[in-house]
Amino acid sequence: MGRNFWKRAGLHLVLWVSLWFTLALLMSGTDNLDFGLRRSFFIIVGQAVLVYGNSQVLMPRFFFTKRYWLYGLLTLAAILLVSYCAQELIDQYAGFSFERGSGRPRGRSFPFHSTWKFMSRSFPFFIALIIGSVYEVANLANRQERETVQLKNEKLQTELKFLRSQTNPHFLFNALHNIYSLSVLKSERTPDYLLKLSEMLRYMLYEANAEFVPLQKEVDYLKNYVDLQLLKDSRGLNVKLDIPEPCPELQIAPLLFVPFVENAFKHSRVEDRTTGWIFIGLTVEGKRLRLEVKNSLPERASTKDQTGGIGLTNVWRQLELLYPDRHELVVSSEGGTYSAVLNLNLA
Repeated sequence: MGRNFWKRAGLHLVLWVSLWFTLALLMSGTDNLDFGLRRSFFIIVGQAVLVYGNSQVLMPRFFFTKRYWLYGLLTLAAILLVSYCAQELIDQYAGFSFERGSGRPRGRSFPFHSTWKFMSRSFPFFIALIIGSVYEVANLANRQERETVQLKNEKLQTELKFLRSQTNPHFLFNALHNIYSLSVLKSERTPDYLLKLSEMLRYMLYEANAEFVPLQKEVDYLKNYVDLQLLKDSRGLNVKLDIPEPCPELQIAPLLFVPFVENAFKHSRVEDRTTGWIFIGLTVEGKRLRLEVKNSLPERASTKDQTGGIGLTNVWRQLELLYPDRHELVVSSEGGTYSAVLNLNLA
């Protein structure tokens, strides 16, 4: 039995003892407290037997399994039985009959000829059972709500992990091939690019499993991604980054930026150094973030990388799940320029 069990048991004990003394005062006042304590003790014990028997046996086995008629009959029988036993114990040990001041001697005072008296004496037990039943139903509803929220969160996390796992393998193959080419040429930059790729893989495999990461880590991943893409042409590509250094200490969902940049490299034909270009800008004001990714649009649409990529549809879904009513994504294509602007409230 854990600590929570004993804590609950202690709270229940305090509650029943408090009810016992309260009922004793109501029944006898301060003039004959001993009488009230003895008499109310058996009533409280009877109520406790009904409440716990109802919550542990009757409701789980009959009410929650939708055998309502059987539940109703058993609860009625339990109330009558407990009422009778409680009154017998009161007459036997409390020293007074149920009707205070009636002058009746100690002993049996609960004959079945008086149905009204019998029902009135059962009333406290009936009320206790009703209150206990309402509490159990409310507790069940609250527990089911918590389980629903937990399942929803688990489903959300599973979906997010699936969305984040769809990283473009084609990029990894190209990066490895380009680094291999550097190693063949015995370039001094080879270790640096291997380190960049290692940092990217570590971020994707381990750190990106968290719900949120520091903004700086997301930016570092983005920069490494761009640096590895620039290996396509040793002469350099028309790619401009306008990103603050260092970034503010904010938290953001991991792998949220790279789909926009990946999309730009995929469709801009940036390899054409004459007409191809990409612009990536990031601004942060307080807890508001603005990411702007623009790229050139060739006259003929590119068909490369059809088998890879996270895709902007994936990003839409992540934003809906993680930043409901806290994001704005505007995508436009006009005048030979493709633009994606994300406004995000990180508060």
